[in-house]
This record gives sequence, structure tokens and C-alpha cells, in this order.
Amino acid sequence: MNLRLSAFIVAVPVALLGAVGIWSEPANHWMAHGPIQSGHAEVSCRGCHVESPGTTRQQIQAKLAYVMGRREEPADFGRSEVTSDQCLDCHQRPNERHPIYRFREPRFIEALQQVEADSCLGCHTEHAAARVSSDTRICSACHSDLKLANDPVNVPHITLIKNEKWGTCLGCHDFHGNHSYEPPTHVRDLIPEPEIRAFFGQGPSPYGPFKMFEGKTQ
Repeated sequence: MNLRLSAFIVAVPVALLGAVGIWSEPANHWMAHGPIQSGHAEVSCRGCHVESPGTTRQQIQAKLAYVMGRREEPADFGRSEVTSDQCLDCHQRPNERHPIYRFREPRFIEALQQVEADSCLGCHTEHAAARVSSDTRICSACHSDLKLANDPVNVPHITLIKNEKWGTCLGCHDFHGNHSYEPPTHVRDLIPEPEIRAFFGQGPSPYGPFKMFEGKTQ
């Protein structure tokens, strides 16, 4: 018992010093689980990974209580899990075409079986070699019954849907609507699907470099 107690007394300070080193600013990007998206290169890790509530002692106690069944919810140690709140803190825009709160309405329950559009992290990834994790057919989850009275495209939307040309949707429409981009009126002028896929994988924006609202920097 004395040997175990001595080892514990030595291990705790070492672990705490290691934790301080890991969470220090110079070590942040070195400890990242994968590559940082190009648009986030200048953002501090603390901009997304916020500190968990409570002191270190309280966090340890909460962890132990959860393991022992005395607490219903798990507790975060050090930093809290990233949620849509951190994303929206920088990317909240008044012109958002697909705000995530809309997808939390009951009418979208079936659509959410196909795409997790009620969370930023359902479509977007970080520390990975991709900007968007969803497929280019994402629009099919909600717009399979779309009908337009005055269709502006030379090939009507209803025809494109009937032929399951879902890869053409993002060739016209910027999903979030934040790029200064004028949709074409002829199918021949659509952005090719390979360019959309390249954009999903952190390639250049096919909608142009100009945005109506830039994300905040931290």
C-alpha cells in the first residue's frame, strides 16, 4: 500500500504538469488530432475548445461520481466537447439559407435520418482532410418533392429531380448562401460536380472568393 501511495503522490503532479504543457498555446497545434482547415489556420484552439466548468478537482470528482453511478451525465475534463455553439459564435450570419435551428423542427425528422443538418458538425469536419463530410446529394433529403411555378432554369427542377440529378443542385446553389454568386439559368453553365467535391475536400471555392459576411477571428 505504501508503494502504491508513493507512486500516486508522484504521478499526480507529473500528470498535472503534463496537462499544463499540453494545453499551453505553443503545444496546441502540435497536439491537434489532424490538420487544421485553411480558414481556421489563424484561429486559436481555445476559440473552439472552451474550458470545462469547475476546477480540476471538481472535474475529477464529477468523473469519479459518473463512473461510480452517482452522476447521470458524464463530465468533461480540461476542455468541453465542441458543439455548434462554438461554430455559430464565429459564423452566425443574417443571410443563412439553411440555419440549423430549422432542422430541429418536427417536419425534418425523416430528413435527419439521411443528413445530420441539425448540427454544424453533422456536415462539417475539423482535423481531417475535408471541409465537408456530406455527399453532394445532400439536397435530396428535403427537396425530393420540389416544384416551382416559374422555373428559372432551362431544364426544370422537376425534370432534374425525376432523373435524380442531385449532383447538379450545388452547381447552382451555394448551400449557406454567403458567397456573392449569381446562379446560372442554363444547365450547361452549372459548376461541375468534381469542382464541388474538390471544394468539399478543402479545395478552392467554386462560388468565388467574395463573401457577404466573413467569419470572426479569435
